[in-house]
This record gives sequence, C-alpha cells and structure tokens, in this order.
Amino acid sequence: MSREKLFWPLVFLAFTAAGAVLLQGGYAHYEGQFFLVNYLDGRGPLSKIFSSHFNEWDCYQGRELSFVFGWLDAEAIRYSARLGWVQLLSATHFAALFGIAITLWRALPRLLPALGRRHAGLLVVLLLTAPAAMFSGYYYRPAKILAAFFLAVVIAILARIRERGAESTRMLAFALIVTAAAMGMSDRLGVYTILLLLIALVIARPLDRLTIRISAALLTALAVNAVWSVVFGPRISRVVDGYRPNTLDQVVHLRFTYLHGAHYQPALILLRDHVEYLFGNFGLLSILFVSCVTVAVLWRARDRRLNLALAVVALATAAVYVAMYARLSSLPWPASRRVYYWLPQLVVMTVFAAVIVERSARVFPRAARLITPVLLIMIAGNIFSLRGHREAIRSQEHKPWIAQSPLVRACIRDVTRPVSDFTLDAPYAQVCGSLRAAVAGVPWNGLPTARPNPQLFCRRIERKKLDGT
Repeated sequence: MSREKLFWPLVFLAFTAAGAVLLQGGYAHYEGQFFLVNYLDGRGPLSKIFSSHFNEWDCYQGRELSFVFGWLDAEAIRYSARLGWVQLLSATHFAALFGIAITLWRALPRLLPALGRRHAGLLVVLLLTAPAAMFSGYYYRPAKILAAFFLAVVIAILARIRERGAESTRMLAFALIVTAAAMGMSDRLGVYTILLLLIALVIARPLDRLTIRISAALLTALAVNAVWSVVFGPRISRVVDGYRPNTLDQVVHLRFTYLHGAHYQPALILLRDHVEYLFGNFGLLSILFVSCVTVAVLWRARDRRLNLALAVVALATAAVYVAMYARLSSLPWPASRRVYYWLPQLVVMTVFAAVIVERSARVFPRAARLITPVLLIMIAGNIFSLRGHREAIRSQEHKPWIAQSPLVRACIRDVTRPVSDFTLDAPYAQVCGSLRAAVAGVPWNGLPTARPNPQLFCRRIERKKLDGT
C-alpha cells in the first residue's frame, strides 16, 4: 500500500510536468498581456487585485480570488526572469492541477466505496491527459483552474462527510462553506456548480438531517457569493477605480441564452468533443462506448435516485455549455474548444465516470477485470492525440501569441537592446518593457516603473466618476 501511495502521486506529477514541457516556456494570452502588465505596475497589490477596470474591463463578475492568484503568477514570472529563466506560464495552473489529481485520487474511493485506488488513479490520469488539462498552463486568468480545484476539494469534503455520516463535525460543514464560497469567488462557473451540487444532492439522497446540513452549507456559500458580488466586491472596486463597475454583466439572461435555437447545436457539439477528448480521442467510437456502458450500467443497477441524479447532472452540464456559448461564441474555435474554459467540466465528467466505473464493478462483477485495460487504452489514445491537439491550438487564434513568445522572452533577457529591435507587436512590446522595468529597473517609455496597458471597456456601462464627471 505504501508503494501505491508513492506511485500514483509520482505519475500525476509526471503528467502535470509534461504540460509545462509541451508548452515550451509558455506564452501570454492576448488578454493575459494586459493582466501581466497590470500586476507588474507600480501600484500596491490591493489596487491591482480589486480593480475591476484592469481585471474585468469594468464588467464586474465577483471573481477576485482569481485575481489574487493571477498576481501571484505574475510575481512568479518576474522572479523567474530575475533568475535568468524567462517563462510565461501559470504556476497556479500546475499547482492546482496536481492538487486536483491528488485530491480526486484520495476522495473518489471514499465517495464510492467499491471504487479501488487503482481505478481512481487511472481516471485521474485520463483527466490529466485531456487537452484542457495539458495545454492550459500558459499565462492567462487562472479562474477556471481554481474553480476546478475547489470543486475537487468540495468533493473530498463531501466524501469525508459521507464516511462519518451523522457524526460529521461542524468543522467539516464550515470547511464546505468556505471551499464552496471560494469556488464561486474564483469564477462564475463555480456558482453554477454549487447550484448543480445542491440539485444533485437533493435528488441522490433521502431528505434526512445530514442532507439538510449539507444543503444548508451549500446555500450559505451561495449567499456569501451573492452578498460579495452585489455589495462588497463592487464597493471595493469603486474605491480602487474611482467609479462603479458594471455588475449586470454577471447576470445570465435566460431568454437570450435558452430561447435561441442557434445556441444549442454548437454547444452540444462542444460537449460531445470534450467527452471524446477525455475518453480516448477515438472519435465516434469514444462517444458510443461511453454512452452504451453508461446506459447498460444504470439500467442494470436500477437505482432510481442515482439514475435521476446523473441525468440531472448531464442536463445541467449541457445547459452550462449552452450558456457559455451564448456568452462567448468564439468557444468552438480550434484552440478555445481545447483549453482553459473546460477545466471545471473535466472534474465533473471524471466524477461522473467514477460513478459509472464503480457501479459497473458492482453490477457486472465478471467484467470488472476489463476496467483496467479499457482505461489504459483510453489513456494511450489521449496521449497519442496530444500532438494533434497541440497543432490545432497553434493553428488559429493562439498562433500569433505563441509566435511572439520567443521574441518576448529574448527581449526580456537582453536589456542592452531597445525594445524596438525585437519587432514585437505593440501589446507584447509593452509586456517586455513592463517586465524589464519590474525585473531590472530599466525605464520603459521614460517611466521608472511599469504601467498598465490601455484597457477595453464594457460597452454596457457609462463610466461615471465619483465626482459626477
């Protein structure tokens, strides 16, 4: 058992590190350039973290916790440059991804008693070899990976509560409140996930004292997020920026989102692709296999509560995809469909898969020995598909950012040459100048410290200064 405890964390660490290797030093997302310059300027940390203007273009969404870790990522880039190794990676992504792997590996067997550590480990490796996990470590906003990490911790807390049953302590309930609230303060997807957990909990469990206690904790986390995003967060942003941010941008317009038929096909195709990307990358074969096994297992299990809970999770996940596409129609582009946005959904799908694997071992005991080789084949399919995913990511919207990154790193290293010698696009020239100022004290455009790039504005807000101008 001690060897197994050491073996799986080393496997997870190797696959996590592989993502950093494949990114070849990383690059800055187009929006990430602005965040990086913002975090490296001469203002104090609180001004940088709570500025809706620089972090959200005045479109407030109550995810300040992601700004804290975005600032820490920028500090990691600055210190790496001081040490002579210039990288444009998100330290938060790799730390949180490894944390997700360890947390799920330990939590899933507790949540699902018939699931062995080996099968839990293989399911986690499936997650780690999906393109969203492998290629999302470039410098950008760490909101989605944080939401995914806190979701994994919430699952671990629920597993511990399940083990202890009625003997669960108030400390566990408090930990659930804090972790779920942190998930919501990382990204708006975290708030939707709290709602999903609440619905699934009420359906999957009898309405006893323990269910009521867990539901109360999740409702409290929702209330904390609501109060923060409506009252405290916008007020702090107002103090920092000097005018009110637009809080309406965090509202989902249900009529626009779900009454437009054009939103459904692209969203459901994205969902289909992510099922394929997680379970072997075998095209239609992956979809058919997963669907058939799921139906067979649930039909044989004849657990109405479980069947209904999983159906609700599947429908809610599809609804989230529709809402995401309605909000950002560029999601089907080659890179966007493979990275960043889908990290919380990866955790949801992995837990869903763990339920099916655990139930299949119960209802088809003779076929249980096939679970390990099937999962290994899927992992192999994921690994062999990584090259194709990387080429797709480099093909369109991320292509210019990836192409500029070696020049940016060279520009930061060689402070003896002017920035103009490196033929960088204007935003990347600003990144180089800002990092030079932050790392080596080299003035940029005559300024002793770095300054933020000009930002876009939320078009639905009229900027009003506190003095009324």
